[in-house]
Amino acid sequence: MKISINPLIDRWRSYRNFKMLESRFSAKYAFVGIGSHALQNLYPVISYLGIPLKYICCTNEKKLPLIERKFPYGVIATTSLDTVLSDREVEGVFVCTSPQTHYSLAKEVLASGKYLFVEKPPCQTLSQLENLIAIPRTKNVLVGMQKRYSPLTQRLKREISANRPISYQLFYQTGKYPEGDSVMDLFIHPIDMACFLFGKACISGIQRIEKNGTAIYVLITDWESRK
Repeated sequence: MKISINPLIDRWRSYRNFKMLESRFSAKYAFVGIGSHALQNLYPVISYLGIPLKYICCTNEKKLPLIERKFPYGVIATTSLDTVLSDREVEGVFVCTSPQTHYSLAKEVLASGKYLFVEKPPCQTLSQLENLIAIPRTKNVLVGMQKRYSPLTQRLKREISANRPISYQLFYQTGKYPEGDSVMDLFIHPIDMACFLFGKACISGIQRIEKNGTAIYVLITDWESRK
């Protein structure tokens, strides 16, 4: 006798829909940046989750009327970050601009005492990273290293912690990347995920191989901790 799981699937879909409708953000937020990555990847997620944006901040004044027409739900377009950070109604700020500006923007947001989401990389040097870590804060900070928050990665971390592997190989393949820094923008993802899964690492060797228009990075590490 076959038992259909369709009713169970329908119940799960109904439950998920109700949870989405019931979830509500009481605070308001701001977004700094209106580039292609933000428009194509981050704003759609914010819209899907129903996160209320009060401000969208950018440096190009010509974009301001276009932003307010594109985001009609009372969003205020501005070039003034000070206006955003001085508004007590804004509880958190998303930062997605050019990588070179992330550090200065992150410092200002942290100094304002608001929650911060900043796209990777949050800074360009180790000293800048140390400066960000040293800033006193009471609110959470999240860097856009989203792979570590995947349910699959979370499960894998638990399995690895229980079995304490001696060695591993991680392959990460992308398509053609014609702009930006391929290491900081793309290869940083598998590096971060490896550190998340296996602990602090010491790089013992790195090699870049060019073949048929393809760049291959080989990174060899020694792991100080596998907790």
